[in-house]
Amino acid sequence: MTKLQHFNIGGVKIDPPLILAPMAGISHSPFRRLIASFKPPGLFYSEMLSARHLANDVNKNSFWLQRTAIERPMAYQIVAAGPEEAAGGALGLQNYGAEIIDLNLACPAPNIARRKSGAYLLSDLKLVETMLRAVRQAIDKPFTVKIRLGTKPDLQFLSELTALLNDSADAIVLHPRLTSEKLKRRARWEYIGHLKDMANIPVIGNGDVQNQADCLKMFKQTGCDGVMIGRAAVQKPWIFAEITGIAPEIEPIFLFEVYIKAFRLIQDFFPTNKALGRIKEFTWHFSRNLRFGNRLAAQMQSLQNIEACFDFMQKNFIKAY
Repeated sequence: MTKLQHFNIGGVKIDPPLILAPMAGISHSPFRRLIASFKPPGLFYSEMLSARHLANDVNKNSFWLQRTAIERPMAYQIVAAGPEEAAGGALGLQNYGAEIIDLNLACPAPNIARRKSGAYLLSDLKLVETMLRAVRQAIDKPFTVKIRLGTKPDLQFLSELTALLNDSADAIVLHPRLTSEKLKRRARWEYIGHLKDMANIPVIGNGDVQNQADCLKMFKQTGCDGVMIGRAAVQKPWIFAEITGIAPEIEPIFLFEVYIKAFRLIQDFFPTNKALGRIKEFTWHFSRNLRFGNRLAAQMQSLQNIEACFDFMQKNFIKAY
């Protein structure tokens, strides 16, 4: 078994130093429980939560907030457009019981940019500074921030941003791509190393980790304290077990059983009108384990109800291997 060195975010121990990323439509309780059934990471993340809607979500105990005992510790991530919104959302999550609260300064999606939040905020470091201080003053729980590189690879900009984070946050997560870059472009791991040299708080690297070798390489090349994994964990929910050296044997029947387990977890947790979309979202990623998985997932997208999807997969999943 591979032994990795734990680290702390505030008073929260992250062991192993592996983190499940926040992913829209994916990082819900059923998926986190699927991951944990193989090997829990040292830290789970929620999906990105809108700070301005958070009071209502807390009052309703919405599906996006719920978790079970095995999904701990967990960082709840918020996206906000200003200091009052960010502080209010963070305080609401602290009162809800979050161990860690994360502010998203990394999402480049157009709908998030239109709200002048996420990675858009990296164009205004004065506003970022105000938001960081507002959150820090509002809560006493550990506070992390997820960032990108900004609009260009710029060590001076990264240094200025890091100085702000050193003063307010308990850890930094860096996805080392520009705000304009899609996931196909190589993540600039060297900037994780630069950030580690600049930061006096833990640094978590994120981007292009597909397996154990990639993970160990990121630790070695960058000196980061933790590694965050997103898309690869959806394709391989056992990836944290794989990294620590206890990976299962991958065979068609195993893949089918994992898929059906995920299917049932989602179906049992969400109302029918929400479950269908999340099952289809998971299928896109997980089907990459199959030789003809892309075709299989594409065919399933047109199906209109959960029962039809389940029947279709029972008949066709193993054939696509």
